[in-house]
Amino acid sequence: MASIHKDPRNKSPFWYCAFTMPDGARVFKSTKEKDKSRAMSFCLALEETSKKAHAGDLTPAGAKEAAEAVSKRAKGGGATPNHAKGSRRVESQANKLFGEILEVATGETLITPSLRQFCGEWLASKGTRKANATWVRYKNVVDQFLAFVGTRKAAATLTAIAPRDVRAFHDSQVTQGKSETTANLFLKVLRGIFNDARRQGMIASNPAEAVETLDAQQESRDAFTVEQIRELVKAAPAEWKTMVLLGYHTGARLSDCVNMAWSNVDLEKKVLSFSPRKTSRGKARSEQLKVPIMAGLEEHLLSLPTCDDPTAKLCPTLSRTRVGGKSGLSSRFTRVMKKAGITSEVGATKIGKGRQFRTLGFHSLRHSFVSELANADVPAEVRKQISGHNSDNMHARYTHLDDETQRRAMEKMPPVI
Repeated sequence: MASIHKDPRNKSPFWYCAFTMPDGARVFKSTKEKDKSRAMSFCLALEETSKKAHAGDLTPAGAKEAAEAVSKRAKGGGATPNHAKGSRRVESQANKLFGEILEVATGETLITPSLRQFCGEWLASKGTRKANATWVRYKNVVDQFLAFVGTRKAAATLTAIAPRDVRAFHDSQVTQGKSETTANLFLKVLRGIFNDARRQGMIASNPAEAVETLDAQQESRDAFTVEQIRELVKAAPAEWKTMVLLGYHTGARLSDCVNMAWSNVDLEKKVLSFSPRKTSRGKARSEQLKVPIMAGLEEHLLSLPTCDDPTAKLCPTLSRTRVGGKSGLSSRFTRVMKKAGITSEVGATKIGKGRQFRTLGFHSLRHSFVSELANADVPAEVRKQISGHNSDNMHARYTHLDDETQRRAMEKMPPVI
């Protein structure tokens, strides 16, 4: 029969539980509880679980459920900082004791990774399934969240994270200057992490699901006009001229353009082949985009210095510069725009680490590429295949139809008068 007792040595303020382990050994364990009623409930749960284990009816999921029930009762006793500290102490002890019962009975251990450990494992699993840029974005969210909750909670089990922790982190992103859209993306990543933990039986509910997304006004990129692109080509230094022509004639993103090598170029077949870095892992790893080389781009490529090394970059100097950051390629391109006399509308002013959105940037060349194909009445399916877009919704965001194209479409309507 299980029973609770005070420490006979008077060295501990906690109640102790005396109960029988599955192998018949009588043990005396601290509950880490100061409340007698909750300590008794804890003790009875240990005895009941031990009996199940002795009968061969205990599974890891059952042991985990019993430990969570004890932890839930401990958390229900109040909301003060001292109580929160006490409930975490009881949770840790519950995981330990129910794990010992499981191990004695089955040889299995009760896996209770810390938040930091689980996030690390989650990131590792995504490393082979997501594009590198996506993985870096995930890691950024994880690093910031772990820093936000602090060392104590990062080292505690997943159940230590409550909706209020996620909500405070979500709100802090906007306070630091991030857009509502970015803050919502951070929340989406956290939901994914805790959903995986819930599916694995490590937590009963997802704390991030209880946090509402913020209302966000979508900031949309504009396309360069053909005249603006001509001005960019005139004003751009040599390697930037190559970058602009690559962006406009292929629709490739900045990181893909700057990493283009001679091995991507087949002047004989007049085809440029590359694997978009954004979708270079997982299912799309072996897929390559093959874009016909048009006359203007062909003429420019033929004018570049010849090179016997197929791995040599088309823009060797720029390829050694990172894409993002204050001195990165994205920022440098704004200087090329300024030299060409092109100004851009800006979004809402940001503070802290936030980056102010600009309607025109290098990525606008991708919008121009898709839009010019659309304005030339190239079918959407062909445009999607060339640009590498997988969804209609995403492709629509890049399609900016000019007035003449819309007029031609409307002229096909039958007259009624």
